[in-house]
Amino acid sequence: MTDPKHFYDRSDAWIERLMELNPIAATQLGDHRFDDRLGDFTRAAQDAQNGEIHEILTELGAMETTGWPNDAVVDHTLMTQIFKGFVRGYEKQRGQFRNPGQYLDATTGSVILLLMKDFAPLPERLKLALERTRQVPRVLEEAKAVLIPSEVPRVWAETALEQGQMAPMLFSALLPGLAQQAAPDLAEEIAAVGAEAAKAVEAYVAFIRDEVLPNAEGEYAVGKELFDEILRENHMVDYDADRLIEVGWEQFELTKKQMEEVAKEIDPTKSVEELLEEAKNDHPTAEGLLRAYEEAMESAKQYVIDHEIVTIPEDESLKIIETPVYIRPLIPYAAYQNAGIFEEQQDGIFVVTPVDPNASDEEKEAKLKGHFHVKLPVVALHEAYPGHHLQLVWANRAETIPRRMGSFLATLFIEGWAFYCEELMEQLGWIAKPIQRLGRLHDQLWRAARIILDVSLHTRGMTVQEAVDFMVEKVQLEPANATAEVRRYTQTPTQPQSYLMGKLQILDLIDDYKKAHPDASLREMHDTLLSQGSLPPRLMRQALEL
Repeated sequence: MTDPKHFYDRSDAWIERLMELNPIAATQLGDHRFDDRLGDFTRAAQDAQNGEIHEILTELGAMETTGWPNDAVVDHTLMTQIFKGFVRGYEKQRGQFRNPGQYLDATTGSVILLLMKDFAPLPERLKLALERTRQVPRVLEEAKAVLIPSEVPRVWAETALEQGQMAPMLFSALLPGLAQQAAPDLAEEIAAVGAEAAKAVEAYVAFIRDEVLPNAEGEYAVGKELFDEILRENHMVDYDADRLIEVGWEQFELTKKQMEEVAKEIDPTKSVEELLEEAKNDHPTAEGLLRAYEEAMESAKQYVIDHEIVTIPEDESLKIIETPVYIRPLIPYAAYQNAGIFEEQQDGIFVVTPVDPNASDEEKEAKLKGHFHVKLPVVALHEAYPGHHLQLVWANRAETIPRRMGSFLATLFIEGWAFYCEELMEQLGWIAKPIQRLGRLHDQLWRAARIILDVSLHTRGMTVQEAVDFMVEKVQLEPANATAEVRRYTQTPTQPQSYLMGKLQILDLIDDYKKAHPDASLREMHDTLLSQGSLPPRLMRQALEL
């Protein structure tokens, strides 16, 4: 039998090596030793990394786990599935050869990450951003050599073109402007290096427009065989695409019926759509927007404490701030940034983009409608307490590094948990008004639609336009939002189903937990679940010995 300690020692070494090879991922994980680097994106380097992961899988497969403690067996399985997922992504999904947007994310996203994460004084982070900006031209040249235009799906090329329109401004205007305020001694160098990076982005956008787009004949659909493989291996579920779409339609029709019942309760003379549209007119003022989110999140947190729903760890905090000026063009409404698994202080950041005071009255009103009061409590509990922020803080406290890495695999639990919390807080009385219940159910309808489109786009031949029309006509999304949603679905097979399917799996898990532990309180049950970290529900069952 292999000593479990050997497995954990080797796991630490593997993760250390992967962070060294992937500095951007290291920043996301909260290890800031490599924040001045972007990594090597040449074909040779990416092939070599894939080869190293194969070696890791061989080593994992050779370990004899019989007789190990249950938690160690779970961790071994988790690491095996994570690394198998990396190989599957590289060899079968092949985004590095087919998705030009990945390299825009790597260059712009890596700098934004340094500005968003408050792990050091801003001047220090600007020095690191300068070094990453210096490497942008090299990375984008490497990307041109790696991409295979004929294999790029047209929709991915179009999406990357749109991404690229805004990207130069980050380097040519936003970063230099911030340096003038926070690090004047760096301003001149950042402006010069930023100008070169902006030129490189513009050249990359021209490459996409002139060389990739005219030849983009790739297929975004992964096909049923690979789709089912991802379900089976990444999510560790028994259902396949055929069963999944059946559940999606069942949930879609059930949710529609529930919405109609609630609408009759509110006003029998008005449709669901009319009631929701009316609700959008009740929103915070531009001046009160940030405070409205603060109050909603504080209220949700206090409700969790008062009703003993789940323990809130002492070492966490959630800061709600206005989106920094330099990234407002990239975040139109709001965004949540969780702490990395290696961060000493588990500080989550929730940014809210204020209304532009120079916008027209019509534009201001349209923006504020996106923050209407009915939805604010749902957003607060979903993103903060007891949703994503609280769950991820718990997960980052796991004793072993492999267990903390679960977020690479467990979107079913992570997204399912936050969605489960929405219904839980309604049942417990925090979401009490019928119009709020209608808003929550509308979000559930949207999540059910994600299941249908996830399967249909990747295994049923549905086109992007057909999927957009579905979202506009059947879920009442705005066309621009529907388009953004569908484009993401084409790039992330099986992720869109995670929200509602994850919630359903968690509900089953909780039913079984209650049967096994009938005397456990709500808080004891939730604490026990969250203490296991972010695990696919099947591994969660194994960890809990259910």
